[in-house]
Amino acid sequence: MKTVFIILSATLIISGCSTSSKDETMEFIPGTYVRTGHNEFGKEFDTLVITIQNPTAKEFKIQNRWHYIRQVEGEANAPEYKVKETSGIYNSETKLLEEAETLDHYSFDIKQKIVFDGTTQFKKIK
Repeated sequence: MKTVFIILSATLIISGCSTSSKDETMEFIPGTYVRTGHNEFGKEFDTLVITIQNPTAKEFKIQNRWHYIRQVEGEANAPEYKVKETSGIYNSETKLLEEAETLDHYSFDIKQKIVFDGTTQFKKIK
């Protein structure tokens, strides 16, 4: 009886110390991120919507919605809109999401709830 108890206890301790912890970055990635900018030429509004497409392959769908209001001589022109859809693969070792078409990398700051596309920062809103 003691032997069974010792084996059971050892199994529970070993399974509790398992290194198969969750990847916090991968869990953080799905969401909506926004960025705004303005200068003397106009105002820009950027939205990234990242959704999980295939969890086993760590593949994500990336939709970039872009809205720009150009200013000419102080007058706002009609807004311009663009939507780009692509996919990306998450690398668990580097903690980066690599876009399939351009091979651009997205990096994530979980504490500040920010995604970086190069030096461009997007704030997570949901």
